[in-house]
Amino acid sequence: MKNTFLRVFLVVLFSNMVVVAIGLGVVDFVEDRNQVSADVLGDIGVSLVSTYEKSGTSALQEQARRFEKQLQGSIFIYQENGRPLLRPLPRNFRDSTNLSDPVGAEEAQASADARRSQFIQVIGASNTQYLLVFRPQDKSDAISPWAIALLSLLGLLVSSGILAYWLMGPLLKLQKITRSFGQGEMSARVDHRLVQRNDAIGNLAREFNEMAGRIETLLSSKERLLRDVSHELRTPLARIEVALTIAEDKHGQPAQQNYLVRIRNELHELDELIGQVLTLSRLEAASMQKGTIELQPWLTDIVDDVQFESQLRGIAITKTGDLPKALHGDPVQLRHAVENVLRNACFYSGEGGAVEVSSSEVDKQAIISIKDNGPGVADDMLEKIFHAFFRSSSARESNSGGFGVGLTIAKRIVQAHNGEIQAFNRPEGGLEVRFCLPLA
Repeated sequence: MKNTFLRVFLVVLFSNMVVVAIGLGVVDFVEDRNQVSADVLGDIGVSLVSTYEKSGTSALQEQARRFEKQLQGSIFIYQENGRPLLRPLPRNFRDSTNLSDPVGAEEAQASADARRSQFIQVIGASNTQYLLVFRPQDKSDAISPWAIALLSLLGLLVSSGILAYWLMGPLLKLQKITRSFGQGEMSARVDHRLVQRNDAIGNLAREFNEMAGRIETLLSSKERLLRDVSHELRTPLARIEVALTIAEDKHGQPAQQNYLVRIRNELHELDELIGQVLTLSRLEAASMQKGTIELQPWLTDIVDDVQFESQLRGIAITKTGDLPKALHGDPVQLRHAVENVLRNACFYSGEGGAVEVSSSEVDKQAIISIKDNGPGVADDMLEKIFHAFFRSSSARESNSGGFGVGLTIAKRIVQAHNGEIQAFNRPEGGLEVRFCLPLA
């Protein structure tokens, strides 16, 4: 987005500079058009030279003053030998008594005055040549051209920045709202100030709000369906289990008893799946009971519990790191997420495997990493393992007996804490699952 802002800023700045350049060209053209006609100056020059040759300098000066008042400028006349008849031109075409500029500035001003002045050659009696110089009256204040250029450039920069921000500001707001919506905040909407705009940005804001409303409605319907179906399924399951208990009490044949045991195991698995689906649907809408968590004792307690469960398989779990000290979140839900990932790591590490749990603090985030030495996951499936009911064809999933919901639940819990969960294949083998949770 920063690159986009810079591009818009440069385009606006270039456009403004082109407009200013065209404006200056038009002004210069108009000034040239406002100059006194050469024919008029020629007639004035002939009249002044004739007066000088007939009546002398005094009459010439009186007539020249009348013409200067009429033309609103200054008239200078030189004979062919360089002698001025009225008054000599100052070095820089300006009154030298009003100047305190250095020589370089005088020469620059002389060039400007020479460009604005008009020069007419007049032929007098006996083919005597005279030079008439007419300089229009300077109507502007004595401001340095460099100062004008600097102020113009500063104005262009400020106006271009304001215009670029005016164009990009709404897009930045839309980007922020879109990011929040994409991270699971279903109530995120564009504020009314953008929605009420009668332009393309306003249309985009209104369409986004309509889209977000439809998506929220669809997700809510899906969650209600999951909850309703899960609750309805548990009722016949309960009746089947009662009937199964009665059948077991009848002491049937051994072959029948084996079938009954198999039915009970399948019922338990189905009941567990329904329980996980209910948990997943509740996480979509339920608010977290957040508070301050003493992270290190809390994490040590989780490691000890899972280590106790895995001791018969000879799995060693090591914990490293002593930062951060505290975390703001729901201790029960976060424990469920971390335990789920840690149990998976122990399962896939196999007999005598090793699992490492580490914690650190980076950029005001708590980082909890769980590393195992199992078979890992195909690189193209690292993101998919967090999808509900996804089961890869790799060794990590083929015989797990799971339902593909545990990592999805862990991800929803982490997202409810405005955090992230990611999986990486370790170079030395195995999988690393990393929790990134913002600190309070």
